Amino acid sequence: MFDYLGSLPKDMQFFLEVCHPESFSNETISKKLFQTLTSLNTGAVITDTAGRRDCAHMHLTIPKAFIRYVGNSLHPTDFTRIDAWIERMKFWLDNGMEELYFFMHMHDEAYSPELTVYLVDKMNAACGLNLKKQSLLNSNNLYAN
Repeated sequence: MFDYLGSLPKDMQFFLEVCHPESFSNETISKKLFQTLTSLNTGAVITDTAGRRDCAHMHLTIPKAFIRYVGNSLHPTDFTRIDAWIERMKFWLDNGMEELYFFMHMHDEAYSPELTVYLVDKMNAACGLNLKKQSLLNSNNLYAN
């Protein structure tokens, strides 16, 4: 895997999503993974999904973050988790984060726009951003720079 990542074009930014539990539970593997991603200037996707809290690892290997958020069809905990992410993202942005990507999806995508609007409103208020909502019906991706 590391050879493949090293062969990727250097003029593009890449993020790797790792889901194997041993990547997080085995300290030797985890340390090598994140050190190698740092040396390759590759980001590590932070996955927030119920039942896999280990994938929400918070390792930033570059000054950019890519969060893949899996919601639960507007369960009350979705809003609690989003609120926690807003605090975390504000901290990162206040401390030099260069780019922030947030990809939201759910098993029932009909609910994604509503939670995305919630996220945008809260991010704008907390971080003084001006993220737009008019295109949210066409996309549930959010980019803040």
